[in-house]
Amino acid sequence: MTTRRYPAVPITAAILLIVSAGCADTNDKRTHPAGSVDERGTATPSPTRALELTSNTLNAYESGLKKEIEAVRAAQQRSGTATNARERGEAIQASFEHATIPQGAAAAGLSVEQYRELRETLNGIFRTLDFQGQIDGPLSMDLSRADAATKERLARDPFADLSPESAAALRAQMDRLVPIWIEYVSLTAVAG
Repeated sequence: MTTRRYPAVPITAAILLIVSAGCADTNDKRTHPAGSVDERGTATPSPTRALELTSNTLNAYESGLKKEIEAVRAAQQRSGTATNARERGEAIQASFEHATIPQGAAAAGLSVEQYRELRETLNGIFRTLDFQGQIDGPLSMDLSRADAATKERLARDPFADLSPESAAALRAQMDRLVPIWIEYVSLTAVAG
């Protein structure tokens, strides 16, 4: 019978590495910049945002979102006429936000960052209004299955993070902007 000897040092080092990784401090106190994963997951703008909505910024949003709708429709058409999987995949990817947002920004006359902030702010407000049933959009949610944070967010006034002037400007143009948002959301929905 032969006895196997395992090297004690490498095994001990591996165990110590695993144990020390498990004991690492996961309570990261660093702050994250606007647009971090935590913030993008919310449907409302951050209360620290200083974005002011004016007739010009709302017109820019409209132009940008219309361009995104045009880009998504073109991508869907290319996907439908693609002759192979690679072409179809490229066409589908052209309909994703990472491809349409830069086009929307150009149409809006804004940098990608400015347009993204404007878009996230307005889309978040419209999404919340839709979930609240205040606009007749395509979204719905079973609140009995929602977590406490989502319920709390949806109970808030979606205009609360805006200045009174910005809220008034947006309310004055809701009849024009909401249908465009609904078209975009319906077009980009999984079953859209």
